[in-house]
Amino acid sequence: MTMHVHVCGSAVDAEFQQVKAVLKGLSAVHDNMHVHVTEGNSSLQIQVTAAPPGPTSTVTSLQDLLPLLRTHVSFVTPSTSPPRLFPSAGTPNGALRLFIGGDRSQVGKSTVCLGILGALLQLGYMHPLKYLPLNEVLAIIRASSRTSNLRPSAKNLSLSHASASTMVRPSFPHRSALTCHIGIAAQPIGPVVFYAGFTRAFLDQPDPARASHDLLRQVVHAVDAISIGKRIVIIDGVGYPAVGSICGVSNADIAAALQPISVLLVGKKGVGDAVDSFNLNATYFSSRHVRVLGGVFNRLPAHGYYSLDQCKAAVTTYFAKMSKLDGYKAYGFLPELDPTTSAISPPDEWHAIVHAMMQHVDVRGIVADASAQATRKRRRFGILDDDQYDDVVMHSAEPIELDTFKKPRNDLTIQWKAAAQAAARHMGAPPSA
Repeated sequence: MTMHVHVCGSAVDAEFQQVKAVLKGLSAVHDNMHVHVTEGNSSLQIQVTAAPPGPTSTVTSLQDLLPLLRTHVSFVTPSTSPPRLFPSAGTPNGALRLFIGGDRSQVGKSTVCLGILGALLQLGYMHPLKYLPLNEVLAIIRASSRTSNLRPSAKNLSLSHASASTMVRPSFPHRSALTCHIGIAAQPIGPVVFYAGFTRAFLDQPDPARASHDLLRQVVHAVDAISIGKRIVIIDGVGYPAVGSICGVSNADIAAALQPISVLLVGKKGVGDAVDSFNLNATYFSSRHVRVLGGVFNRLPAHGYYSLDQCKAAVTTYFAKMSKLDGYKAYGFLPELDPTTSAISPPDEWHAIVHAMMQHVDVRGIVADASAQATRKRRRFGILDDDQYDDVVMHSAEPIELDTFKKPRNDLTIQWKAAAQAAARHMGAPPSA
């Protein structure tokens, strides 16, 4: 049902701003809701018209608006049933999934994740305030984690076992506290943890392919569990795209198992290196048939040859020219935050990150493009059930033997090469090693 909402009020009225935030969030996730805002000196007035030329209802407060919206907007109550492996596969009401990847560790993936969450709240991506708590709208989860200082004991060589308290990076408690502070469901430690010796333990498995399959199922189950009743779920990647590929659980493998999903890459400062690295990383995800939306480029200085303004102009020009071919977009360029930020209190740090995200990144564009991508069906070949896996393994095709081809000898080419080398030596070129 199409609905038009016209809001009039004063910009200094706090309730007017609250109404705007609620309607912005709803209009972003409901294609049939159209919001018109008029700022002036008048008192708050909200007109709601359903399916024009239907009747128009007028209210003067947020408290009166919310019940009215409930008559036009369907609010889905979170399910309490245990999640299946893919509970949202192929259903339009599943949570929107956004995977945040990057070209290396410490490029700013987790910071961008939390900045996006904060920006979504600022933009009003939530249900009406008095009906659903915030943690039923947004969620964040790390798909996997890794550490270099944990060594499992002999009895704890299970590929999925590790002590969660040992996994938290020094900078992550503040970020984890942010999600607790604002009430967002979070799982800061991924279901698969790469401890020291993990890959060797994996390679010692009698069936590595089956072990990879089991690890991916753990990730899918964890993401599906935290997705129940949520609108948007952000998956925080680890390292560069190929991290975990030796075990069949690279960032791209995980993203492919979680489809429908969209990938946003966090890139470095610069122009040539930034674009080249982006294309390399995007290609890796594309090889797993995962759609990459584009990139956000992080930690650009305010001044100098690689300043934010100069890099933004050049990189934006590249993406504008190439978007018709590959569809990638540059969604924003984040400045390098003040080095003193790490010494200030966590709330101030969060506000600085969210403010930078709101000012420099097109968060609404990211969500809109991810929503369009989410309408695509999940890949036909995803994570299999145990009986399906065994059937595939038993009936896998044998490799086809190919004839070996040998390049024919070309005496003329050999003679020409020898003559060229002799001429080079005659001119003083040193002999090759």
